[in-house]
Amino acid sequence: MSLRQLCALVAAAGLVVSSGAAASETDRLLEMLIEKQVLTQQEADAIRAEAAEEKEVEKVKLVGQEFGYEPTASLPVDDGAEIFVRRFGTQTADGSERFRIRGRVQLDAGWQDFSDDLVTVARENELADYGVIFRRVRLGALGLMRERFEWQVELDFAENAVEIDNTYMGYLMDHGGILKVGLFKEPFTLEYDTSSRYITFMERSATVDTYKVNKEPGILYESLKPNYHFALGLFGSGVAFERNITEGFSVAGRGTVAPYQTEDAFVHLGAAVNFRRNDKDQALDAYLPLRLRTREGMRVIDARLVGRDDLEGVSDFTRYGLEFAAGRGSWWMQSEYIKVDLNLDPSRAMNPGDFRLPEGVTSITQDGWYFYTGYYLTGEKKQYRAMGGDFGNVRPNNNFNPGKGTWGAFELAFGYSVADSLEHTRPGRGQKLEKYVLGLNWFLTPEAMFKFNVIYLEGERDGLTGDGWAYGARAQYFF
Repeated sequence: MSLRQLCALVAAAGLVVSSGAAASETDRLLEMLIEKQVLTQQEADAIRAEAAEEKEVEKVKLVGQEFGYEPTASLPVDDGAEIFVRRFGTQTADGSERFRIRGRVQLDAGWQDFSDDLVTVARENELADYGVIFRRVRLGALGLMRERFEWQVELDFAENAVEIDNTYMGYLMDHGGILKVGLFKEPFTLEYDTSSRYITFMERSATVDTYKVNKEPGILYESLKPNYHFALGLFGSGVAFERNITEGFSVAGRGTVAPYQTEDAFVHLGAAVNFRRNDKDQALDAYLPLRLRTREGMRVIDARLVGRDDLEGVSDFTRYGLEFAAGRGSWWMQSEYIKVDLNLDPSRAMNPGDFRLPEGVTSITQDGWYFYTGYYLTGEKKQYRAMGGDFGNVRPNNNFNPGKGTWGAFELAFGYSVADSLEHTRPGRGQKLEKYVLGLNWFLTPEAMFKFNVIYLEGERDGLTGDGWAYGARAQYFF
């Protein structure tokens, strides 16, 4: 090669690998050099190959990425784009920095047909016959910074009020775990840890809804492993500042395992425990009343069938939970038992007149259990996620598209749940609820669905029993 050809080769290579040269301009320059016999075709191909290698960016391997942990899972690259529309987000070429917008909307309608006795059990004089509400309207963002730092900010706008929802920062560890600080769920039960986007019925079971934990500020360690889940955290109580209130705290832990899991089947086992010290009003030297409450299976009709009266003088309480779930093909089932032991200090009841247990009684117990089963009529499967010990998003085999003769996915489900809160700090005010629900879920796409629930209820309070029906529907989408 002559000195002139060598100089041209070096110049062409420099132009090709520089970021300022468009691919079409580079090709045109190389073709001109070939035509003038400055470069051979082989030399031009070598320059193109070198440029391609320079532009290739090595992807980093992120913790949890290989088994679908959402904040680290790769976004789908379509035609080389790094900005995505359907689930709007953007990321760097190596995936180490990511930003995504997400939200959910749930619009509910409901109608009740309660007996007069059931209305009395709920201690309500009048109940609305029907209604329509936005159950949840959430908007948030989540992302990844510098490969290791996961973050999320979310607000809920339902009922014309703005509340902070999931908001935290987390650090991803090499061994497969994450340490979070912020506001998020205390780990407890399969159904509560499953997002409201993916629960089977419009509301969670009477058992879980009554004895559930909350989203609280705290610090939490979670494992990120493909076949089991472990979480342990320390939590405060609420995000609002109250001058005279000494906040309570909780220590919460949950562990789950999938002893059997294939493409077509799964078995889930789990257990959880949550100890909480109650909030205390320093000015009155009294514990705040404790609310363990559930409604009839929808929020549209506000019938408080368990927990109409708060518990008084509760110094601390411990929740225990046991979990089982299984599925094969389109069939699935899940069941949980929850027990709550409450320790009492009658001398520090906020409203002493509402504390009427016999002298010497310093503890009570409430408990319940539920059972669900379901079947996908169109052949889909329950999306079990052993990594989080919960359930994920259902993806129809065929999205709703009448023009092509496809109608999405359909799921038929049945559930029974009971919450026995008859033991109460005010005897005669305890309540028990048994709930039967038949549900039909229609998934138009992975993001849009309708739920239809028919609910039969049996309630009890102080020897009085009643029953009734409720009918609900939900339109939901998320992004």
